[in-house]
Amino acid sequence: MQSWCGLIANKSAEYGLDPYLVSAVILQESGGQPEVISTSGAVGLMQIMPSDGIASDFMCINGPCFADRPSSEELLNPEFNIDYGVRMLSGLIGKYGSIRDGLMAYGPYNVGYYYADKVIAIYEQIRE
Repeated sequence: MQSWCGLIANKSAEYGLDPYLVSAVILQESGGQPEVISTSGAVGLMQIMPSDGIASDFMCINGPCFADRPSSEELLNPEFNIDYGVRMLSGLIGKYGSIRDGLMAYGPYNVGYYYADKVIAIYEQIRE
């Protein structure tokens, strides 16, 4: 994780998030390993669903759910992944009005607040 501290701090400041929150998401999502690709197809440090790969098979009402997302190759770049993920998380927190609700929207579909509460617990632990 120390490899990404400067990048996390810069992008968190740019998008108005606490760097410890971003670090908690990264710890939960990838354990700080930039090359991780999940069984559902999420990619990189912040485990973002890309437009290609397994994720391209996820269908929504209007077609592929992640068609407007970056490619797996782009998301494997730690700098790009953190920038995209922090911007996305910041937008979701703004849209839903709270960190917990933003994290619920960021995390896996259909798990309620389980993911959000897990990330918040990590966040509280590393902030101390």
